[in-house]
Amino acid sequence: MSGPGLNVPLDDPRMPALRRLRPPAFLLLCVGILDIVICVAALALMYLDIQILPLPQGTTRETLQQAQPMTWQLLFTILGAIVARALSIWGAMSAFNLRSWGLVVVGAVTAMLPLAPACCLGLPVGGWMLFVLNAPEVRQHFT
Repeated sequence: MSGPGLNVPLDDPRMPALRRLRPPAFLLLCVGILDIVICVAALALMYLDIQILPLPQGTTRETLQQAQPMTWQLLFTILGAIVARALSIWGAMSAFNLRSWGLVVVGAVTAMLPLAPACCLGLPVGGWMLFVLNAPEVRQHFT
């Protein structure tokens, strides 16, 4: 079987667990990467002071900046989302290698946190990953 993680022969006893685990792990990896890209792009746009949405009619850029300055809460939320999604990526890579069951659970849970735009994808993917991880035939193969 090709792809990230363990490449085991078809008669290996870990193969059924890997077959069940790889699809949600791949989607968990995709959600983590997508959210990190979105968060880094948002930070870059905030730093460069680029206006994405058109201004309402009759407002100037200066009055909008006075009404909505960049807050530390927004910055810490974006940085928290980057850390959470990095944990999701780490958990997905651990799932591919059947290592650290607890880290994979943390990765699935952090994908479900509503910190970044792809959390609407992370909620079903994280739930699917937790469902697969709790199967006894999958859990027994983690080291």
